Amino acid sequence: MSNLTQRVLTAVVGVPILYFIFYLGGIPFLILILLVILFGSLELARLLEAKKGVNVERELSVACSLALGIAAYFGYFYFAVVLTFSAIMTFLLALRRKDLSQANTIISTTLFSIIYLGWFLSHAILLRNLGHNPGIKNYAETVQLLRDAGFFYLFFVVSCTFLNDTGAYFIGRWRGKRKLIPNISPGKTVEGTIGGIISSALAGGATNLIFKAPIEYPWAFLFGFIIGMVAVFGDLCESLIKRSAEAKDSGGILPGHGGILDRFDSLIFTFPVFYYLILLYYWLKGVSVGS
Repeated sequence: MSNLTQRVLTAVVGVPILYFIFYLGGIPFLILILLVILFGSLELARLLEAKKGVNVERELSVACSLALGIAAYFGYFYFAVVLTFSAIMTFLLALRRKDLSQANTIISTTLFSIIYLGWFLSHAILLRNLGHNPGIKNYAETVQLLRDAGFFYLFFVVSCTFLNDTGAYFIGRWRGKRKLIPNISPGKTVEGTIGGIISSALAGGATNLIFKAPIEYPWAFLFGFIIGMVAVFGDLCESLIKRSAEAKDSGGILPGHGGILDRFDSLIFTFPVFYYLILLYYWLKGVSVGS
């Protein structure tokens, strides 16, 4: 079975399930993100430890990353508090080590794991629960005619991110000639990257249309364009980690896609960036975005 066939079959099975969980939100969505964080953290630890002498406090990084996801479910304040204590715990555990030769490396890799998976990905939960904010909820229901603002924005960012990947893949195969950064991502081309970003912008406009234009179209296209650029950055960052570990894929849990990090690499960055973009959007509209 070809790689493309596997990718298509995985999407056919996975997309309806993901859409249903996105729609439900709440605990089902929290569990989904926690599972992504869990398996992603384990994949990242293996990649970081692929280099001799590099270690990660796996149990701590996984526990703190999951705790960040749970904290995000209850609000940004708890989210920030857990991140602070996660950093403190990383240093406290480093103090108990008898061999201090790798202390700095362990602290760095553990904190990186917590931020890269726990902090960044947990913004998906903040985004899904955006409608819980009283100011945003009132504006979304009365002005935007959105019954569930969190679902719309989650659907928006995921659609733009996935369409960026799809557009880059097919346009790159069709017209790709010039390599973007061959030493990091040999298969990524300038033409494919541009095509992916344009696809992302178009996906923003299309998603806005499907939901009966709750945001102005210039904003929809702009958001899609920014998401496309951030998605490329996220893809390259994960490729950088894999190249450093001399690995082709982060894992093999998703047929045709590799590991969790291979599939969610762009979303790791687009979730937090889009979350703050939306807060900026509402702030510019005069909506209170405080907790």
